[in-house]
Amino acid sequence: MFDPWWCIACILCGSAPDWPENAVANATWVEDAIEWRLDKGVDGCDEITPAIDALTLEWIANSPDVIVDIETDKWPVFTEEPELQGPLIQSLALDILKKGEVDENKALKRLKKFAKRSGGVWDKETKEVFKRNQDLLK
Repeated sequence: MFDPWWCIACILCGSAPDWPENAVANATWVEDAIEWRLDKGVDGCDEITPAIDALTLEWIANSPDVIVDIETDKWPVFTEEPELQGPLIQSLALDILKKGEVDENKALKRLKKFAKRSGGVWDKETKEVFKRNQDLLK
């Protein structure tokens, strides 16, 4: 029997990056995985996003070349929206992977887009946190 929910999951998750060979991430896979992940929102594609988050964040934490340094005073979105901590780290790491340095404003813009795609995250308070964060980065 045809299950329409399976079809929806296929459409939402179908473009996910293939799992890395031997489950060992590398910079190319991490970059692709983060780009895909940041397009999904907090609750997007629950079947595979936790695993992708775990592997990308572990790779970032262990990478000698990708150092993500977050000064919490400069990033209120990090402390006030716990669901966005991983995606913020991923967003900052993505800039390092692509350009060798962080573009804080671009990373925040990318994170804001992610938050808006996340049904239970985006509200008036979150909007204010992003505004305050943007003002701190100026």
